[in-house]
Amino acid sequence: MKRLIAYLGIFFSIILGGILGLTAALVWTFDVLKAYLDTGYLLIGIALGAFIGGVLAFMRVRLYFKEQQIEKGLAKHLTNVPANAANLIRAIIGQMGYRKKVRADVMAELIAHFEDELRDCKGDDEKEQRAQKLIEDFGDAKLLAVLLRRAKKRCRPLWRTVVARTFQTIGVLILCFIVYVGWFLAGRPVVTVDYVAELNRMVRPVADETLNAAPLYEKAVELYEEKSSDEMSELLGKKYNEATNEQKQLIEQWLEDNDEIFDLVVAGTNKPYCWREYKEAEGSEGLMSVLLPHLSEFRRLAYALRWRIWLSTERNRYEDSFNDIKTCYRLGQHVKGNFILIEQLVGIAIESLAVHTLRDILSRHEIDSAMLATLQEEFQQITNNEDFIISLKTEKLFMYDETQRCFTKDRLGGGHLYIPRVTGLGGDIPTKLDDIVLEVVLSPQQWLGAAKILFLHPNKQQTREAGERFYAWAETIVNQSPCQIRGKGIDIEQEAMKIIGGNLLLEVLCPAVWKINQINYRNKIDVQATLAIIAILRYKLDKGDYPDSLDKLTESGYLKQVPIDPYSDKPLVYKKIDGDFILYGVGLNFTDDGGEVYRDDEGRVRLWGDVGDWVFWPVQK
Repeated sequence: MKRLIAYLGIFFSIILGGILGLTAALVWTFDVLKAYLDTGYLLIGIALGAFIGGVLAFMRVRLYFKEQQIEKGLAKHLTNVPANAANLIRAIIGQMGYRKKVRADVMAELIAHFEDELRDCKGDDEKEQRAQKLIEDFGDAKLLAVLLRRAKKRCRPLWRTVVARTFQTIGVLILCFIVYVGWFLAGRPVVTVDYVAELNRMVRPVADETLNAAPLYEKAVELYEEKSSDEMSELLGKKYNEATNEQKQLIEQWLEDNDEIFDLVVAGTNKPYCWREYKEAEGSEGLMSVLLPHLSEFRRLAYALRWRIWLSTERNRYEDSFNDIKTCYRLGQHVKGNFILIEQLVGIAIESLAVHTLRDILSRHEIDSAMLATLQEEFQQITNNEDFIISLKTEKLFMYDETQRCFTKDRLGGGHLYIPRVTGLGGDIPTKLDDIVLEVVLSPQQWLGAAKILFLHPNKQQTREAGERFYAWAETIVNQSPCQIRGKGIDIEQEAMKIIGGNLLLEVLCPAVWKINQINYRNKIDVQATLAIIAILRYKLDKGDYPDSLDKLTESGYLKQVPIDPYSDKPLVYKKIDGDFILYGVGLNFTDDGGEVYRDDEGRVRLWGDVGDWVFWPVQK
């Protein structure tokens, strides 16, 4: 019978392991741990739970049989003492509440005590009377059980006490840890603010819809997609000197057949405003899912405009070329606006495309002074009120939105990281069970990182406050020239990490401020250098020689102000050389390299190289 009970214990342990695994599966089904576990691993967990349960039950049954043998031996000894003594011993042992081995030892000691005291008794009656007297001397069985238990505890070796307390503490900590991890993983974020709507309100100017260029650009894009093929888009992406004569003819014919596209773009650039409504991708939520399909199409429109500029220039239709250059630049301004960071960067790239194309034309063709004067005046008007500083206001909204989506609802500790969302943004955190085992359990160096995520990571409010401090600091940085920052000894990356270091979300979200600062002033000096080049060429045509200095241009009214190199906070370097001139800035290394440009491994000139000077003129071939 007992053997049957043991086997039933093993069977029910296996069943219990399966039930626990099934419970985990149900929890997964109801989306509590779905983000962390795969179905396959749950099935493995069920089997593993059943196996471990079976092994533990088998070990427990073996121990049970061993203890039963000890108890049988002691039970035989109980027959040597009177029934009343045996009942007392059983009562004491039953209420002692200690390990079975210790209880067996105590039981043996009590039996031996009674046997010694009753050894001289001649009959059973005398033994029973003597035993009754001993029982009365013993007193209350429950109290005696407590005293014996305490005595055994005091008498056990110190090392056993230390080991016992250590394992008890570890057990409690493990249990608390399991409960905490379950609580941690069960947390879910709660979205309270629609930041897509906030973004739409932020970028929408107080203006009538008829003043909005976006609908015209959208029609131009639709026509472009309808009438352009992948092959033609690839051709329009080529540079003029990379295309064959046959390809140039194909491009020219396509441009003539699709004047309507460019008429729409021109009409759009004549509008004072441009804004569009941001929408989330289907099935997704939040600013991170905002669709921006227009950006790649705008770049294609800019490439098509560039080809129209080149072809008009080859036909000596300079006025048409310059008009298209201004159109391209205004398109970049509209795309840039004060919108999302990626839109601003694409807009700057389109502006840069227009400026570089203009310098290329000026280097290859002789334009009369009057036309250059008109071009300079109109280009100056376009850029007069332009803010070359990239706005970070929309990026701050992204931080707010992802803070509410990447942290759980305010709970104990103010809300903690919701790991699946953070990893979806690019955070380097394991989300699947196998990844956690491999990267954390098998890699002790990851333990600190895991502990930080679970216990030490800043909460939602702390993250929001750190984000606000970061963007307030970033605003002061982007408004200082690289030379000013260097003069103050500011290490931008180091300063940024002081604010956001250790915050996984902010490390993913916050932009590279040093790069934004570089693009700001690179774009600004690119435009100012081009205006100076036009003024120098006009001066040469009017005076018969290049000016001795850039100051001469301002003194004689050819230029409003001398362009200042952001990497030296001094005027751009200008020199007359061999019937021509050179105009350059010192570049990222803050060193005047005498006008030497940076070339990549293939020998191609890179205007914005990490080393060498930024040479605006002569245009490098």
